[in-house]
Amino acid sequence: MSFLFYDFETTGADPRCDRPIQFAALRTNDALEPIEPPITYYATLSPEVLPHPQAVLITGILPQTLFEAGGTPEAEFAAHIHRAMMRPDTCAAGFNSLRFDAELLRFMFWRNLRDPYAHEWKNGNSRWDVLDAARAVRLLRPEGIQWPSDAQGKPTLRLSALTSANAIAHTNAHDALGDVEATLALARLLRAQSPKLFDYLLNLRKKAVVADFVDAPEREAFVHVSGRISGEQGSASVFANLGMVGGVSTQRLLWDLRFDPTQVLDEAVDTLSARRFLCEADAAPGEHRLPIKLLHLNRAPVVVSTAILNEASVVERMRLDTAAVHRHQQAMQRHRREIAEKLQEVIANQAEFAAQDAECALYDGFMPAVDRSRLDAFNRVFDQAISHSSAALQEEKVTTALKGLLTQSWQDARLPTVVMRYVARTRPDLLAAPHRAEWQAWVHARLMQTAEHPTANKALGYTEFFTTIDDLLENEPSGETATRAVLRALRAWGVDHAAGNG
Repeated sequence: MSFLFYDFETTGADPRCDRPIQFAALRTNDALEPIEPPITYYATLSPEVLPHPQAVLITGILPQTLFEAGGTPEAEFAAHIHRAMMRPDTCAAGFNSLRFDAELLRFMFWRNLRDPYAHEWKNGNSRWDVLDAARAVRLLRPEGIQWPSDAQGKPTLRLSALTSANAIAHTNAHDALGDVEATLALARLLRAQSPKLFDYLLNLRKKAVVADFVDAPEREAFVHVSGRISGEQGSASVFANLGMVGGVSTQRLLWDLRFDPTQVLDEAVDTLSARRFLCEADAAPGEHRLPIKLLHLNRAPVVVSTAILNEASVVERMRLDTAAVHRHQQAMQRHRREIAEKLQEVIANQAEFAAQDAECALYDGFMPAVDRSRLDAFNRVFDQAISHSSAALQEEKVTTALKGLLTQSWQDARLPTVVMRYVARTRPDLLAAPHRAEWQAWVHARLMQTAEHPTANKALGYTEFFTTIDDLLENEPSGETATRAVLRALRAWGVDHAAGNG
């Protein structure tokens, strides 16, 4: 097995609809020793994309510099990353990667006609998250590592804070390669301090291992470490497993045993449903969010035996009332069937989501096999061209294959739109007049949207783009600053962009 430590820099914080602009990765052996030079790729932005100004301030990457940095259209960018991710026996690892970068990867591959899931499991591949490992080590075996706090004195696991506290070189924070190198160094530290725990956590990247653990008939409860739980509670709690969710084999419904489960018995399903996503700021006195959680077996969740609660230091870090947990566990044993049935109704009762743009609708269903086969055939042609040409998109075989995509009959209702936009971004000259008009109308609608009239894919329009820049400039101290310079350069790019798309 080899690790591929990786990181993205992006145009915003939504992994479904924002775009990657920089990717960096470093491959190591299973001893965490680099075995290949690091790689870095940049992607240029297609015309419908405006970067969020706050994201530009974080990354320092202006859109007008992407081409100069060697940026390519996203189709080529995605192809290079796909090749690295698809190498057999690769474990793709990052920092907070399973909640952001891995989602970004899936949607990028979907948008660029690649299989969005194969890189995660095919040919012995897997994925893992160093942030979750850090949470577990901080709770279970914290000795030998400095665990920082933020300005309010609360525990923090920001990568920059961890590297600073532990004298790890991290000179280019929010540069993809700088973050990759820092993540690798942190992984080495975690492994050096707690090798047995590290190996245990790494093994949880296998969903069968997690399933065997949480579904064991004798296991009435277990400790789960998660970023959804406050760091002041050790980012962990004790949970009961209430079974598979809606027939999805990779999900389990959990109840947090810090809370009395019998509270659900006399409440209506609609009332419980309203509490599922309750904002604490909107809660009435004595009211709290419904303490359930979905466990995703394929996201390397940290699950540990309750035997760890025999260690007083762990209980103290969790701020856990073990007597209350024991009472709630007994109540769960008495009423498990009724509680599980009602909470399964709550999950099934969630309101329908608004219709999504096709490029953000990956989870609306799996693609039919015949469509997947046709797209894989196209990608083989494209990948072969990329392997020996710097102008692969102009090659005759690729041109013919792109034209074939536009005339294909697709079973998946999302694909006509996804395919048309893919061709529009890569070879707009191949679009016939109806497709060109559809593409231009969509780009215009996306760029001209406002908060009052948003499009279906949460895109940033000119109004919000320029208003955000102006607000940031107004709040910036007077005088010449690096932030002002970046914002002015971004505004100038936006003005030119608007002139070209008006």
